[in-house]
Amino acid sequence: MTLADWTHVTAILGVIIAVCTYVTTSRAQIKQRSIDNAIRYMDFHAKLFSPDGYIYANVKAMENETYKRDKNDSEMELKFHALLSACENIVLLQKAGGIPRSINAYMFGWFAKKIYPEITDNEKAEPYWELAVDFIRETKLEAEKLDTMSKDERLAYLNKNHFIF
Repeated sequence: MTLADWTHVTAILGVIIAVCTYVTTSRAQIKQRSIDNAIRYMDFHAKLFSPDGYIYANVKAMENETYKRDKNDSEMELKFHALLSACENIVLLQKAGGIPRSINAYMFGWFAKKIYPEITDNEKAEPYWELAVDFIRETKLEAEKLDTMSKDERLAYLNKNHFIF
């Protein structure tokens, strides 16, 4: 083999190594992005369920089917509006591509089914709560679909990686 032949072989090997490096790095970045998105989602999801929050204060009543929003309780109304605000944060991150829509039915759906009927018509019509109200409504609807799935369908749904876009 001549020097020119060795140059060609070396160039081809260099390209192959570069492609392998690129593919490996890309796959690692996708995996890391998935992990980052999952962590980001869990952080915002934790705000919905904070110990001093609305859901935590009402979960027993929701479990007992006695939950009814008391609009005269000003402290609880502040917590309810903080819940709507936390939902807005999730929606904004979701629209930015940082967190998934698909997992909300599982992670928040049961609560959305309890909370959505308690949202007033004024809140549903309020343009500044529109994102939060739509999020809760859409999550409620997805949760109702999840309720109709068989166990195998739910497991298949839950086994997919929801955090890769």
